[in-house]
Amino acid sequence: MFGVVGLITAVAGTFLPWLRSGTVTRDSYEVLALRGFAGLDGPSGEVIRGVWVGITPLAVCCVVLWLMRFHRFASFLALLFGTIAGTVAALAAVQGGNEGALVGISLTGPVVTLGGAVLGVAGAITVLTAKPAQRSVQEEHREPPR
Repeated sequence: MFGVVGLITAVAGTFLPWLRSGTVTRDSYEVLALRGFAGLDGPSGEVIRGVWVGITPLAVCCVVLWLMRFHRFASFLALLFGTIAGTVAALAAVQGGNEGALVGISLTGPVVTLGGAVLGVAGAITVLTAKPAQRSVQEEHREPPR
């Protein structure tokens, strides 16, 4: 269950400040709109945009599958989500911390996203490594319906 909390936290982190420019802050989706300035306005930029925008629906799918009791499938998708979101957030967090610069990375969004991704991956690994629930003795000795 704490994996679901991690997914929700990671998605919330994508809407927190990721870039600081003077007194203006931008979330991760607004930063994607600036990808042309980084030389990523071609096909590679579109792939990056598509993957990043797709992580929120991926997290929603994980939560829905979890609620529908498809725990293992939800966990595999949560591992994918955590790998993508966690890697991007970790890279941004490592580059952040330049407080004196006019333009820099705000650590709020990347750190919250990274924390949620780590929690989501930990929850997924817990589900995937857990033993399946044992059937009770009463269920094993019950006669099948005729």
